[in-house]
Amino acid sequence: MYVPEIDVIIATVKWLHREGYNMQAISIPRGQGLSVEEQKKKLSIELDSLNSKYTNEIFKPHGPDIIAKSADVMWNIECKGLGTGTGQTLRNNFDRALSSTVSYYDGTDGLRLGLSMVDCYHYYYLVRDRIPQALRKALNMWVFLYAAEDDEIRVFEPLQTI
Repeated sequence: MYVPEIDVIIATVKWLHREGYNMQAISIPRGQGLSVEEQKKKLSIELDSLNSKYTNEIFKPHGPDIIAKSADVMWNIECKGLGTGTGQTLRNNFDRALSSTVSYYDGTDGLRLGLSMVDCYHYYYLVRDRIPQALRKALNMWVFLYAAEDDEIRVFEPLQTI
């Protein structure tokens, strides 16, 4: 099963919007065979359907995949799609995504970190087995698991069992 990262970003943005957060920055995935313009268009259509107010300045080339905020909460979220690679490739992708997420921690009050990934066998077990709950609690790290077949996202707060 292949799930592009932009689909994970869109599902996460939809959840944040429903929860009342405003998008501050979104990083469009780059890589071999990916059209930044096509992905930006797909995301813009979704943002428009949510009646989300935004300008093209929110599209950033670097940094967290999503930065969103409300009056007292700031989200820095890293997203990861599901490629067609081997189990080792998925593990490497997971490790890079987790490392990026942790690097966004700066101790600011109201900061929430997020790791948003496809809800698949490999990522589910990596999230469950390689991110200790103590780490999630200390960093206020939330986990988002995206079920592509249902276009639904499950959200796990730092103290919730995955």
